[in-house]
Amino acid sequence: MTKNKSLLLDIIRAAPRHMTAEQIFLAAKEQRPGIAMATVYNNLGALVAEGLIRRLHIVGQADRYDRNIDQHEHLVCDGCGRISDEKFEDFLAELSKQVGAAVSSYELNMHYLCADCRNDQL
Repeated sequence: MTKNKSLLLDIIRAAPRHMTAEQIFLAAKEQRPGIAMATVYNNLGALVAEGLIRRLHIVGQADRYDRNIDQHEHLVCDGCGRISDEKFEDFLAELSKQVGAAVSSYELNMHYLCADCRNDQL
């Protein structure tokens, strides 16, 4: 693994949230000032292709990158944009049962207002 790819993977694995490519770039630039945005995009694509991270497509937001590669769902706050991981047991099995075929993977993003945003509306 290249030094740049390893750096980006370390940043994503240490992040407390799902980061955008720009956020990852800014974090990487602190450690490697000469790194280019194109290098970040190329290496993120490679990390996704290798199955080491997941790319999250959220409508209306920049793509995010997830260190958790296990099948899981996401709650997306429509107020602040916060994304949190959720896991529904046996969801894949139930989905496969309803479809009548083995479902190998899926992406599920559920939108809501988090407690902080609901309190801000009061």
